[in-house]
Amino acid sequence: MDIEIPVSVKQVKKRKLYFKIFLIGIALVLFFLGFRFLIKSSISKNEIKTGIVEVGSMEATITAAGLVVPEYEQIITSPIEAKLEQILHNAGDKVKKGEPILKLDKEFIQIQLDKLYDAQKLNRNKIVQLRLSLNKTLTDMKTQYAVKKVNIENLESKLKGEKYLIEIGGGTKENLQQAKLNLEIAKLELKQIEDQVKNQQKSMAADLNGLGFEINIQEKSIQELEKRLEQAEVRASRDGVITWVADQIGSKIDAGSELVRIADLNTFKVEGSISDHFADQLKVGGEVIVRINNTDLRGEIGNVKPAVENGIIKFMVNLKAKSNNKLRSNLKTDLFVVTSFKDKILRVKNGPFYSGASNMKVFVIDNNKAVAKAVTIGESNQDYVEIKSGLKEGDKIIISDTKEYSKLNEAIIK
Repeated sequence: MDIEIPVSVKQVKKRKLYFKIFLIGIALVLFFLGFRFLIKSSISKNEIKTGIVEVGSMEATITAAGLVVPEYEQIITSPIEAKLEQILHNAGDKVKKGEPILKLDKEFIQIQLDKLYDAQKLNRNKIVQLRLSLNKTLTDMKTQYAVKKVNIENLESKLKGEKYLIEIGGGTKENLQQAKLNLEIAKLELKQIEDQVKNQQKSMAADLNGLGFEINIQEKSIQELEKRLEQAEVRASRDGVITWVADQIGSKIDAGSELVRIADLNTFKVEGSISDHFADQLKVGGEVIVRINNTDLRGEIGNVKPAVENGIIKFMVNLKAKSNNKLRSNLKTDLFVVTSFKDKILRVKNGPFYSGASNMKVFVIDNNKAVAKAVTIGESNQDYVEIKSGLKEGDKIIISDTKEYSKLNEAIIK
């Protein structure tokens, strides 16, 4: 027969069990905290990079993005509205000056040119007809003028006769007055014909000049279309490499549309992009460092585009070594715009330790320990950080990322 355990005994056993579990939990927490502290307070030597504080010079820079582009690139546009008929060269081909690249359909421009030829012929024929008509009119008027002049001479003779008759008593005053009136009327008519001849000559000259101007305008249009027709065979205007070409045969090409890009891939420049926040630090002639892998090329700002797009301002960098073998078209690079130069300053190599703050904590290597020190940072560039205070020449500091132990004042290096 089993003996029932008293309730009080059971409760004591439970309390003991709970107490053991509590002690084990406390021990685990203490162990975890102690292990974590040991990890945090020690740094692996293999996981850090160090730099020596030294005296030297430094160029303060701001960082921008760069894109290598050909120094000379020509864009050839379509002189006419046409269709793309034939492609003679593709992108990547080298071409010589005058070498054909594309052929455009000439039909549309040829129709326009033929219309102008016909209009020119019609206007020239109008000039011939106008001259004939005006000359005939002028000749008729001159004939009338001559007839009227003879008539005046006759009237003058009659007037003299009437005066003579009056003198000898055989004439009348009425006849004399009529002779004078007839002569005056004839002289006025002669003057009218003379004025008409002059006006006709002026009118003839004006009409001929008008047609002449119209012919000259048409001649210029014809010359322009003839030139466009000649340009329908698109040719290279210089030696170079085709970087882009329209390649859709049969597609419609509007006048002014881009057809070909030809570049000289022997020399290059760099197109820079930077936030407009730094716009006031971009100066034409300002020095720029172009970094391609581990190679630095020097250049200067050639121009700054006035327009800002999406908060970005662009500028062009003219390189001193524009034919360097590291340069490739469309290669992306890092740009460092030099804003100032300092000499004989304390500096240390730049690295992940630098957060951009002017006051920060760094870790100085002292034997097998890393000791935290507060420092004041000055200028910086892609290579160096200026130390204004807190360190001295010869100090060795951690320049790799120190965020993991940033709250420590000291750590052991293992």
